[in-house]
Amino acid sequence: MCNPFDTGSPTVDRMCRLQFTGNVIPSTWYHTIKKETAKPNLNAIIILADIVYWYRPVEIRDEATGQLCGFKKKFQADILQRNYQQLADQFGITKRDAVNAVVELEKLGVVTRVFRTVSIKGQLYSNVMFLDLDVDVLIQLTYPETLENAAVGISDTPYHLFGGQPPPKKVTGVTKISERVSPKQVTAVSDMGETYTKNTYRDYNIDFSIPSYREVAEQVKEQIEYDNLILDHPHDSRVEEILGLIVDVMTSTAAVIRVNREEKPVNVVKAQFLKLKKEHIDFVLFSMDSNTTKARNIRAVLLTVLYNSVNTMCSYYDNLVQYHMTEELRGEERKKDV
Repeated sequence: MCNPFDTGSPTVDRMCRLQFTGNVIPSTWYHTIKKETAKPNLNAIIILADIVYWYRPVEIRDEATGQLCGFKKKFQADILQRNYQQLADQFGITKRDAVNAVVELEKLGVVTRVFRTVSIKGQLYSNVMFLDLDVDVLIQLTYPETLENAAVGISDTPYHLFGGQPPPKKVTGVTKISERVSPKQVTAVSDMGETYTKNTYRDYNIDFSIPSYREVAEQVKEQIEYDNLILDHPHDSRVEEILGLIVDVMTSTAAVIRVNREEKPVNVVKAQFLKLKKEHIDFVLFSMDSNTTKARNIRAVLLTVLYNSVNTMCSYYDNLVQYHMTEELRGEERKKDV
């Protein structure tokens, strides 16, 4: 009698005893999630796979009959809470690579960063990052050919890919998602230790409401003439870092921000940053190039330089012109003496 568990391959037979769990990466993502160089963005792909894993529901079955009773989510809050360092540690990449990957996913519209203030054991933590997933964009990235067929009305579209439902309409461009404030109380999540720790609750109906990070980023880009900055400073990654820092300040929900070694009201700092223009960013980059002192906290240095540039840039350049003019006069006098 033929053994039904004999596949004809000893290796496959042994693999039958193994059970793998974890993230799934559809092969189409290597073609739909790419860098500007047209190469697959591997960091963004593995991070999206992890986000999708957490959003996949857990089945609830009747213990006696095995009948499916419903589904539940894996995380505590209404949307997933993660931070960059957790992602970096999990996948063995740098924190900067994790930030860049999440930013690229947000540009695609499949993920949206939501920054909230949460209460953990009676202490408020601002700018705690949550990641929301846009399922419509995820479907487009995962089944691009199916969506193209659906758009032109081909009748043999495999509906089983969409759980027996007609495929969604084709999504064009980037889906724009506003800041989402849950109507329910959201479980505060600790930024240290395990990712999802049940602590205290905070009612977001009476809390702040900020625009999405992406919307603020677009406003800041227009304000500082980001495209022209890139042309003037090609291959200078500091431009992107400065942009990110400005957006972080403009979306901050903290009461104060430390600048010039003192705590300043966040509204005062935001008002100052609203005055930043392209010439101020040029000035900051010039100042960094001229500086020879090692900075222990580069974020604090950049915050201070950006804040002060609005009030000191003109005076600095005037002083620099006077200095060079004086040096030229001294050089001419030395030549006369000789």
